[in-house]
Amino acid sequence: MKYNEYDDKTLKHLQSLELMILKDFIKICEENNLTYYMYAGSLLGTIRHNGFIPWDDDLDVIMFRDDFEKFKKIFISSQSDKYELLSNETEKDYFHLLSKLMLKNTKFEEDWVNQVDFHIGINMDIFVLDDLANGKFKRNYQLKKSFLYNKLLIMSKIKLNDLPFSTKVITHACYHILNLFGIKPSKINKRCLNFLNKYKNPDAEFVFDISANADEYPQIFRRDDFKSIIKVKFEDIEVNVPVNYDHILKSLYGDYMSLPPKEDRYNHITETLDFGPYEL
Repeated sequence: MKYNEYDDKTLKHLQSLELMILKDFIKICEENNLTYYMYAGSLLGTIRHNGFIPWDDDLDVIMFRDDFEKFKKIFISSQSDKYELLSNETEKDYFHLLSKLMLKNTKFEEDWVNQVDFHIGINMDIFVLDDLANGKFKRNYQLKKSFLYNKLLIMSKIKLNDLPFSTKVITHACYHILNLFGIKPSKINKRCLNFLNKYKNPDAEFVFDISANADEYPQIFRRDDFKSIIKVKFEDIEVNVPVNYDHILKSLYGDYMSLPPKEDRYNHITETLDFGPYEL
């Protein structure tokens, strides 16, 4: 697999800026009684390394939908001169169901950036947990439709090129059809959120992360996995970790305490990395 290889100084500087974003995000959450959890590779790094995975170049947190919507309103009303929030509401052509808290005047852009009118700065990903229906039939229907929304959202804005030929032909055809009929990311996102709201239920046994990669099914967890938090060291601070982090990490990575072989220690394929005013 193709991956970036940073020199140690550049990677450490990138991680230091992402840690700064995390600290400022935590401050907002604590001041407004909002709950977040370390997630995905950042949860793995917290447990296995007490910080960043040594070769990792991003940062991930997750929140329940209600807390995220509150965070979004609080952040947007603050009119920050340091950060901007990239989400479906702040950028109508944004095509992910996760959001990004980004440092202004920086760049951390992948190869699809020439297909969009917005930029990506050095950032922290904010994933969202939504309720799943309790009945098996309804739950399967919700997952399949959510999976479809996720794929349509991406295909409505960019042409996916790094795919097998037959898959690329299909996704490019979908891109042209969606654009021919004027079906933009903002329209798909609105329908998706309306669909998710139908299943809001604080007693739901399962919750899920709808924003899994386009070729993957949404990631499912038990609500009890997140019923409380524990504090764990991450670099020079303590962060929130779901009480049942072991179950979550096993479902995501299997034997997560074992290091992967060197050839699998990869990170994002960035087209442009610009530290802007935070230059080394």
